[in-house]
Amino acid sequence: MGVIYESVTIANNEAVSSAIELNGRRVTGLIGPTAWTAADYSFEVYEPISAAWRKVIDSAGALVKVTGAATTTSEVMLLPEIADKLIANRIRVVSSNTGSEADVNQGAARTFYVLIETR
Repeated sequence: MGVIYESVTIANNEAVSSAIELNGRRVTGLIGPTAWTAADYSFEVYEPISAAWRKVIDSAGALVKVTGAATTTSEVMLLPEIADKLIANRIRVVSSNTGSEADVNQGAARTFYVLIETR
């Protein structure tokens, strides 16, 4: 197995990235942008039956997120229990408030990389 890198961007004054086509592959990590408005990374998956984006939650109903995202470039490898929830056809990365889990708009356009496992 290998890894490919897909770039995504959260636009200025937005909290949700452009979409990534995974086609059933698994996200294994993120490489953060050179600057980041303080927030966690969370995720949305596209649900084709209702044609809607859904937040990724765990079995207890809590938002699946990566806490402690650095405000400068950093690489985050996802724990298997998070990566296993990110096997979908399409995902987006969301900038989320640590406490309230509300979306956090970024102070500028933020481009970063999503690491995707290949088979």
